[in-house]
Amino acid sequence: MADARAPDPAAEPAPDVFVSYARENREAAQRLADALAEKRLRVWWDRDLVAGSEFATVIELQLNSAAVVIGLWSNESVRSAFVRDECGHALRAGKLLPVRIEEVDLPLGFGQLHTLDLLDWDGDADEEAFQALLLEVERRRTHAPLPLAALPPPTRFGRRLLGRTALILAMLGALAGAGYYVKHTIDQRDAAEREAQLRARAQRQLERNRAEADQHFRAGLEFQLADVPRLENALNEYLTALERLPGHGRARFYLGHVYAQTGRSAEAFASFKLALQATDAPLDARQRSEAEQQVVALAPDADEATPVTRPVASAAGPAPAGDTSSQPTVMAEARGMVMRGRPSEAAPPSAPSAATGPVPVASDGPRTPPHLDPPPATRARLERSVAAMFDDNKERRISATTGLVVEPDDLSDAVPIAVARALQALRAPPLVPRESSGVINTLVLLQGALPATLASNRAGIEELLAAADGAGDYTRQQAAKVRQQLQQALQSKPVGYLQIASEAQRPMAARIVARLRAAGYAAPAIELVGTRAPARTELRVQGRSDRAYARWVGKLITDVTGATPVVSPLRSAQPKVDTYEIWLGRDL
Repeated sequence: MADARAPDPAAEPAPDVFVSYARENREAAQRLADALAEKRLRVWWDRDLVAGSEFATVIELQLNSAAVVIGLWSNESVRSAFVRDECGHALRAGKLLPVRIEEVDLPLGFGQLHTLDLLDWDGDADEEAFQALLLEVERRRTHAPLPLAALPPPTRFGRRLLGRTALILAMLGALAGAGYYVKHTIDQRDAAEREAQLRARAQRQLERNRAEADQHFRAGLEFQLADVPRLENALNEYLTALERLPGHGRARFYLGHVYAQTGRSAEAFASFKLALQATDAPLDARQRSEAEQQVVALAPDADEATPVTRPVASAAGPAPAGDTSSQPTVMAEARGMVMRGRPSEAAPPSAPSAATGPVPVASDGPRTPPHLDPPPATRARLERSVAAMFDDNKERRISATTGLVVEPDDLSDAVPIAVARALQALRAPPLVPRESSGVINTLVLLQGALPATLASNRAGIEELLAAADGAGDYTRQQAAKVRQQLQQALQSKPVGYLQIASEAQRPMAARIVARLRAAGYAAPAIELVGTRAPARTELRVQGRSDRAYARWVGKLITDVTGATPVVSPLRSAQPKVDTYEIWLGRDL
């Protein structure tokens, strides 16, 4: 079996020529090595290093054993510590043949040597400059000095000569020591120059990256601030800018808005946070203030109760089995209910649970559960926010849209206001730029809504989608996304979970479950949680679950139990359907 180990360099014939060169001149070194090899010369250069070789050891062995060392001098090699070290070693051994391949001044200590030129040589072996080099190599190779072991025994004259030779060698040793000091000084200077060059190169690369990042950032801004915003294009441009310059604060800031508006809350939170820490293209005072607000709005709440996420068998199918010991009539659900867009007829929380009136039912779809409109002050505030989505100022439009998308308490209540405002714009063409942008922003808002919000605003949304189909290709694409969400929303139900602290609360919980199911909710079986129940009764609203539905559920809890629940938003939860947790308190 053949030995698979790397060959031993010491066992190979000594090279005729050793080529020392800078890494940047590798092609020139190969041309020279190939041309010399064609003349039947054994040439060694570091291309011939085999796998597993000790780099420094092999080079030293070949350098010492070569008959001639050719040093290729160029702009790069005169600054190379390795080339200067190898050529200095060959010079002391008396076998250095310096060759210039570029118009350069040789380093200190090499300038007095006879130097050949191969300037602009293309590898032609018949060229006069190469023939001169070949002749010099042959002369030096054939007149290499004999080793000491081959010399005859010294005579008396020879001994005297040897004594003088020893003196000369001692003087040469002293000169070599001085040469070492000079070389050490030169190496230190070379290292400093090399470090300065690296710093300069890094700075130039940073400037190039900064220029490219700014270019992509501006392109992303044009997409995002366009009359018809193109968030996907803006996203790609911002990401490319951040590949070039990760510390680009403004790219991070506007990327955070894109993430927020497309429902990627965790990425939005991280992006706004990094924008505040960025040192390149830092945020101005307004952007910093807004980013700080978004970080607070998007931050996961560590103190938040863990949301209940038990699966429901089928949101569109029959209600799951559970405790139904007490079944009120469907007619009892309408008391205190207010449909969006109608005058408020809500009874005070202390009103008795008996009620009259029908549960609202969609004309050609599943029942729409009852819900209560926001208070007038909340509606007035949301109307101002929606108006900002259609503002002349592009920055204000972005901020207003992002603010409504990321704020779970506002999104569902803002949807009917935004839909009405977008319809108003589409009914009176031609659209001015701010209104085109506002329509897109409304479609973005709808894409962040959960099924209950879409289903309860179905009529207005369908009218908006029909009108948006004629407002351009991109608007039509966004409308198609909302249309698909709406179709799915009509097949789902909101979910209400019941947790009780003791068995004594089960009859009350059963009445709540029955009324939820009668109103169109999916309500799984009641769960006994014991001491895990809070002291006071709570209604926990998961993520973006519709707040109008939550207000009705809170009213229902008060009607049945006589206790007004504490409403706790679980902001970090991301349910697929509107989800409400009812925890009957230990003090009930």
